[in-house]
Amino acid sequence: MDWKLTKSLYILVFLLINVALLMMYYNKQQEDIREIENSPGVLEETNIDLTQLPEHQPEKLNILAGEKVDFNEVEEVSEASVEIINDGYIIQEDFEAGSGTLEMTAESLRRHKEEQVYRGGNYQYDDIMSNDNAMLFNQYYGDYPIFNNEAARLIYRGNGTEAIEYEQGYITNLRENSLTSPIAVRNPRQVVSDLYMRQRISEEAVIENARLGYYIILSDDDQVLLRPKWELQITDQGVEKAIYVDAISETEDIIESE
Repeated sequence: MDWKLTKSLYILVFLLINVALLMMYYNKQQEDIREIENSPGVLEETNIDLTQLPEHQPEKLNILAGEKVDFNEVEEVSEASVEIINDGYIIQEDFEAGSGTLEMTAESLRRHKEEQVYRGGNYQYDDIMSNDNAMLFNQYYGDYPIFNNEAARLIYRGNGTEAIEYEQGYITNLRENSLTSPIAVRNPRQVVSDLYMRQRISEEAVIENARLGYYIILSDDDQVLLRPKWELQITDQGVEKAIYVDAISETEDIIESE
């Protein structure tokens, strides 16, 4: 047997298999692209209200990494005025009952967080998720809020018109993950189309609001990992809910809360 010839044949077959696999992968990508291009037309056959969807702005975002601040190690935080809870990652302060010094209004709370709260300037008011009894300020990374997590949130709770307490968590050293690269953000129309095709919303759904930000997907001790997400506020068959859909991949879990 000519072993050199046999070896060459094995190498040739191996290369051909790899070329075939690459062609299959390329063709699958092209099919996915065509599906994405064509699927928004699905929405035209429904009564889904898209009038509040923002216009898509092509951009690329990356996964973020960061660390939760341990307030036991923050000199600016006085244990005499606040209580440090949740293994040091959350601080809580109660306001003196009946003092009337802090009203449950967005403007009053903005002034307080700017003047009295640790790195308060890095939080912005969340008018969508706030209500009369709980007013939220999300930590931001650049232009983007970090959604729905106490580790990156400042929340004031009130009783009537008066604030009674606040809680704060903070993520420091936010940065793009060095092991991944920025990826193009998905069109929010495509996201809504995916939700409908996966039967997560009905053809009568109303998209009340959509915004782009980050969602904490991993929290291990003080380390956190955040992915770009679309937050969709939806009313569907009489139920109001928030749905968080990955902004750079179709394969990530869809997160829903009412």
